[in-house]
Order: sequence, then C-alpha cells, then structure tokens
Amino acid sequence: MINRLKNTQFNFLFLGISAAMPSFALGIPFGLWLLSAGVSKETLGLVTVSSLIVALNFLWSPFVNKLKIPILYKLLGLRRSWLLLSQIVLGFLLLALSFINPKDQLVLVVMLACLIYFFSSVQDIALDAYRVEYDKYFDAENLATIYQIGYKVGAFLIGAQVYGVIGKDNWSLIYLYLALLMFALPLVTIISQRVDELQSNQNTFSQFLNAFGELLQKKSIITILVLIGIYKISDIVLGPMAAALYADVGLNKPEFLAQKSYFNFAATFVGSGLALWSIKSLKINFSMFLGAIIVLCTNVLFSFLFLYPTFGNFIAINFLDTIAQAFTAVCFITFLVGLVDRRFTAIQYAFLASLVIIPGTLMKGSSGFIVSTYGFYNFFMTMGILGIPAVCLSYLLYKDELRWNANNVLKVLSIAIALTISILSLVDLGESSVQIDDKFIHFFTYAILAYITLIASKRTKRAVLMAIILSMGIFLEFAQSITGLRNFEYMDIIANSLGVFGGFAFYFFQKKNLKKSP
Repeated sequence: MINRLKNTQFNFLFLGISAAMPSFALGIPFGLWLLSAGVSKETLGLVTVSSLIVALNFLWSPFVNKLKIPILYKLLGLRRSWLLLSQIVLGFLLLALSFINPKDQLVLVVMLACLIYFFSSVQDIALDAYRVEYDKYFDAENLATIYQIGYKVGAFLIGAQVYGVIGKDNWSLIYLYLALLMFALPLVTIISQRVDELQSNQNTFSQFLNAFGELLQKKSIITILVLIGIYKISDIVLGPMAAALYADVGLNKPEFLAQKSYFNFAATFVGSGLALWSIKSLKINFSMFLGAIIVLCTNVLFSFLFLYPTFGNFIAINFLDTIAQAFTAVCFITFLVGLVDRRFTAIQYAFLASLVIIPGTLMKGSSGFIVSTYGFYNFFMTMGILGIPAVCLSYLLYKDELRWNANNVLKVLSIAIALTISILSLVDLGESSVQIDDKFIHFFTYAILAYITLIASKRTKRAVLMAIILSMGIFLEFAQSITGLRNFEYMDIIANSLGVFGGFAFYFFQKKNLKKSP
C-alpha cells in the first residue's frame, strides 16, 4: 500500500488536504466562531487581513528554497523537510486554538492566526515547489487537478465532519479535531518520492534578485502580473462575508453547513474535471478566460441568495461557486507553473502565488464596512464589478494579444462596458428622493456600447453583434423583475433598443463620411 501510494500521483490528494487545513481552520468556521463570540462584521473583516502574511511569503521563500534543516534534509530532501516541519508546527498551533475563548482573548486568537498563516505560507512554498518539480513523474495539469481535489477534500469533506459536531460549546472540539488530522498528514510527506532539487551556489540575496530578473524578462510580463494580481480578487474580498451572510439569514445551522460541504465536495470533481478537459482541449489561455467569467457570475449569485435564503438556493449557489473555484484553481496553478523557471522554482512560484493574494487581502479588511453601509445585496454586486478587469485581461490572454494597441483597448472597453451595464442594472438603488427620467441614460449607455463594440470587432458579423446587445437589454429588464428591487418597464427595453440602433446608425454614418472624405 505504501509503495503504491509512493509511486503514484495520488499522494498529492493528501498533500492538498494538508494545504487546505490552515485555510479551512481560518475560513468560515473561524468567522462563525468569532461571530458567535460577539465579534462584529467590521472587526471580522479587519481580522482576516492578517492573512496578508501568506501573501508575503515570497519574502522568505529564498530561505525556504536554500536553507537545509539538519538531519531532515538528509532524510527527506529540501522540499519535504520544510513541508514536514511546517505540518507539525501547524498541528500544535491548531491545538492551541482549541484552548482559547475569542470573547476574552481576541488578541491571542489573532496572534495564533498570524502564526498559522505564517507556517501555512512556509508549507505552501515547499509544497508548490515540490509539485512543480514532481512533473518529472506526472503531467503538471494532472498534478494540479489531483492537488485541487485534495484541497477541496480538506475544505469540504472534512468540513462536513466538522460541522457535524458544531454546537454552542463545541468550538474547542472542532479545533482539536483539526489539529489531530494535521498531525496525521506528515506521514504522507515522509513516504512521498524525492524530487530533483536544483542546487544553487548563489547566496540568498543574489538568488532572489536573479529570480525576479528572469521573471521580468518574459514577454508582456507587466500585463501578466496585473492579470495574476486581479484574477481572484473578488473571491478573496467576498470570503469573510460569506460566513456573515449565512449567520445573518439563518443559514448557519450545522446540518445546513454539513450538507453544503458534501455537495461542494462533489462540485470539486465537476469543476476540476471540466478544467482538466478544458486545458487539454481548449488550451490554458481560453480556460483562464472562461474561468474569469464563471467566477464573476457565481459571485453575483450570492446577492440572489441574500434575497431568497432558502436551503435549496444555499446548496445550489454554493455548488456552482465551488465548481467555479475548482475550475479556476486548476487553470491558475497550470498557468503559473508554465511561467516558472526551474532554477528559481520556489521563489518565482511563491511570488506569483503571493501576487494572487495581496490585492484582495488588502481590500477585504473593508468588506464588513461595505456590508454595513450598502447591505449584503449590493456588496455581492460590487464583487461582480471587481471581477470585470480579470475578464477583460484574460480575454486578451485568450487572444494571445497582450499588447495595448488601440484595437485591444477598444475590445477591453467594450467588454467592460457591457459587464458594468449588466451589473449596475441589477444594483439596489433604494428609495431615491430625486426623481429623474432615466430613459436618456438607457439610450446613451447602449448607444455607446453598440458604437464601441462595432469599432472594436473586426470579424464578428454586425447583425450578430446587434442581436447580442439587443438581447442583453431585454434580458436585464426581466432579471430586474426577478429581484423585485427594480421595476420592469417596457419603455426601458425600448430605450435600450433605440440606443443600440442609434449607436449602429452613428457608426455607419461616420464610416460612410470617412470613405467620402479625401
């Protein structure tokens, strides 16, 4: 059994569980724990900013990439020795949480959370480098898929067991249970295969500089780095408020959370399987674009859950969201692996993975204040708007045109306007004391969208573009009636349609005049 596990890629199933344990422990259970102790949503949002420690792991990645732990290095190699050490320390830190009451010792809870985030980042550095170098045995996309499934096992299947013991006084038992699981995982690290670890004679500082120097020489690297930084931003900012939403609308019952975890576990296989098929059949760049669209849509769906907080909607929306998370995780890991130079595996991957986390982590501290000011519904709509830049840049990645020429700017602008109109059409405006005739706004925005889309598009037939934009204007009016927050008006549909025709007419008029001019 041990030899079979050692010689297959399924050890990454358990290593994925190990990576997920700290994130799960400081995720929704952590939020529910603090909320049950009387911590406010604003404070919860601020506390989660401590996860910025994980995002800064590239700063200590050169040390993890070079320093050899006595005795363990000879037995396990560089990657597995750091992995083993971090797993054991994390077990003790989770055990310490089981003895604390956040109501009286919130500062201590935050300090332990910071330590968990730090050693989780050490584990991530070692594990990410180990997975990249493990492709001498198996394909990178296969390892990414199995790792992601393992990660979701840690987040959902184990989560279902955890929620089964949730009670008024059972939080200590939950963290004790997580600690015991963490103590069992080092066995997998010990029996896993050793990889070829490139040894460098450079000092740590020189290696750090060379790793960044090589990365910055890649084609269109600035745009790629911006894409990496914004790709998961909406998911990260949304995270802390998911627990707050469940508590606010009465969906935080243990049996509900347990069922959600089981369904989310099944959704992981769907999302990971779709990602693996998409990468192999449609290629990684298109898969990244598709993932950005899916994430935007599922984030916005949480606003629907706030309006209609039924158990069925709770399960269905989380199921779809988990498919999106698993899909994008597999795609993103595969994409990052393709950027890494094997001479600087740990440093470059740690930096790229940190870049994924930093922007969202800095912003999520304000998530509780946004909810308190604008409400849950508009908060999740805002998360949709945060996802628009990722869709735009991943579209350029899909087209292999990461160049900022005039035509690409118009393409991005067209997509951004269409998505912004879609989300703002569903935002809850509340009761405004100022009465305005918004028909001109409808006409003007759709005219601009139609005009820019026509200029930007070189290949799609104009009739198809017109049909898409007209359908969008009609669909959004019906969607407004579903939310019950905005009125369905036929005059708005007419204004939208007239705007589309007006934009097309202006385009053709301008084009005709340009042809006539000398």
